[in-house]
Amino acid sequence: MVRNRLRLTCLILVFVLLLGAAAPSSAATISARFERTLGSGTAPALIKEYGGEYIPPIQQRLWLEEVFARLTACVGREDVEYTLTVLNSREANAFSLPGGYVFITRGLLNLIGGDEAQLAAVLGHEIAHVEKKHGVNAVLRQMGLTVLAEVGALALDFISGELVRLAGATLVQVLQLGWGREAEFEADAVGQSLAVQAGFDPIGAIGLLDRLAQVNSSEEPVHLFSTHPDVQQRRQRLETALGSFWSEPVVVGDSKVLERLNQGRNSDQSGRTDPKGRYMLELSGQPGGLRVFDEQNREYVTWVPQASVREAAWSPQGDYLALLVEAEAGGEVWITDRWGYVVEQLKVQGDVAAFCWSPHGRALALDVVGPGEKRVMAAYLGEKAYVEVSRGLTAQGSCWLDDGLYFLHNGRWYQTQPPEVVQVRIDHPVPVVLQRKRVLNPTLIKEGNTYRLTRPALTLP
Repeated sequence: MVRNRLRLTCLILVFVLLLGAAAPSSAATISARFERTLGSGTAPALIKEYGGEYIPPIQQRLWLEEVFARLTACVGREDVEYTLTVLNSREANAFSLPGGYVFITRGLLNLIGGDEAQLAAVLGHEIAHVEKKHGVNAVLRQMGLTVLAEVGALALDFISGELVRLAGATLVQVLQLGWGREAEFEADAVGQSLAVQAGFDPIGAIGLLDRLAQVNSSEEPVHLFSTHPDVQQRRQRLETALGSFWSEPVVVGDSKVLERLNQGRNSDQSGRTDPKGRYMLELSGQPGGLRVFDEQNREYVTWVPQASVREAAWSPQGDYLALLVEAEAGGEVWITDRWGYVVEQLKVQGDVAAFCWSPHGRALALDVVGPGEKRVMAAYLGEKAYVEVSRGLTAQGSCWLDDGLYFLHNGRWYQTQPPEVVQVRIDHPVPVVLQRKRVLNPTLIKEGNTYRLTRPALTLP
């Protein structure tokens, strides 16, 4: 076996030397052809291993295809034709093969639900593996043919099927072990950037990691982490990258915008009136919680009795209430639901002096005061991810409008914008058809002076 591999290696090296002068475009074409051959030869066995292909319901399929199409429209490689296959497996998993073959399991789709940012994150990650040739390079390294990675697998088009079969077997083994630590980190970064280019929220990558980590601690079959680096390291890198997708702060010069900002700053921003008209908040600034009048039950109640509440404001949709409370390290923000139960606590280094809701109600801008500094941070609810949007400027007085986040620096207003998010819409939606359900119809049979009820029969209406 060793002798055969040595002979095969020598043969390949001869072809490399003979064909090394080929044009770069020709080398790229041959490399892509080998990748496609390698991926297409390996895909059928993996599809069978994962229970075959699953065809989602039409609405979910159209949604899935639209997300995938938007991502692949932003790729850099023009020599790859991407395909997506859903596997009929309960495992929460996704992977890709050289040549553009991307797979996601039915279990992971069910776990993601309708969160298109998380779907874009996992698909973008797998597309990134193909874009960066992690799979084919890992195979060549495993086979001891690293030199071919340097010349773009130029000679592989001229080798017999023996090499392709050997490479396919190696691909399956390497796929189970993973492409490597650095490859996974690179796929995270490239996939997150690809999602932003396609109009998806980059926070989806962090939300997906958190969701998978939570499920992975239970008895559900999750294999997406078995070959990946530590989750916390991946999460920290992705959270750090969030700031790069926000725009650089710029001075606001539009007089109408300035007038709107100054009016908003001088008006009542407490947000204490429930947008849904049920609760009225009364702040005392003293320990003992938040006093709330319930219009529906016509009575006073006390929320978070253990806290001293400085400020409170409802989210624009009225689903959550943000509370600025006293803590040992200074002010911090607690989030409650509509019944006063704390669902999240936002903690940052420094004292939170003020906050304001984003228009969509899924993030908060925090005015943070630390030793010798003042800065504005954006806090994503649910994911507990933070971005310093003031980019080192001394900032305060944050105000979140529809077109961006504003703050004051040296008496002047600055604007920064989060990455643009475009919701997935199906141009020609297919109506949801009521599915036919089986009905149990028992039969009543008369026997003399008595009646007998037979076992119900399954019929379709």
